[in-house]
Amino acid sequence: MRISLSLVMLGAFLAGCGKDGGSGNGRGTMVIAQSVVGGIAFPPLANDQGGRLVQDLVFDRLAEIGDDLNSVGDKGFTPRLAEKWAWAPDSMSIAFSIDPKARWHDGKPVTAADVRYTYKIFTDTVVASSTAPTLENIDSVSVRDSLTAVVWFKKRTPSEFYDVAYQLPIVPEHVYGSIPSKDLRTSDAVRKPIGSGRFRFVSWEPKVRLELIADTANYRGRPGLDRIIIAGTDL
Repeated sequence: MRISLSLVMLGAFLAGCGKDGGSGNGRGTMVIAQSVVGGIAFPPLANDQGGRLVQDLVFDRLAEIGDDLNSVGDKGFTPRLAEKWAWAPDSMSIAFSIDPKARWHDGKPVTAADVRYTYKIFTDTVVASSTAPTLENIDSVSVRDSLTAVVWFKKRTPSEFYDVAYQLPIVPEHVYGSIPSKDLRTSDAVRKPIGSGRFRFVSWEPKVRLELIADTANYRGRPGLDRIIIAGTDL
């Protein structure tokens, strides 16, 4: 099982930041000292601790794993981009219903096609994502309608829900889909990530500083912090 260290870190330092900011009142700036500042945060290419930390703030998964890190079945997960899901009677597929309020940071809606594209790019042999081996039991992803993505599996396993809900942070096809696979790693687009998470990318000075701000219009509510700055410790 591959659980990102950033997930544990995020749970620790965001848990005390209050509930969703329905009143519109932010709670200041958090500065995180990190030896690796940023890195590529585009999920298929996020390979280091710095990149995954930013990934988990900027991009959302279909569902989020619970505090007990139970990855068996779906009971330990809570809705995120998917507001609900339904298993096929034979447990060989799961239909994920995307929250209709979910938006990318550029204002465009999150769709089932984005889920299909995400699986495609994670498993693209040219992209060579380090996550690809964990997705081998996923057979395909289809689009039932604009807000319903169906994930099909090769066989039933205890971790099949985790394999898709946690291992695939969803990325926007309209932002990255036109970039040839061979050019993704060097593209400016992956260094200025656009996600659907509760923080938006602002700027990145490699090895020095990366800045994120709260997505105040986020479909899950405003986060408890206004800003997060990741500052380098290896200067």
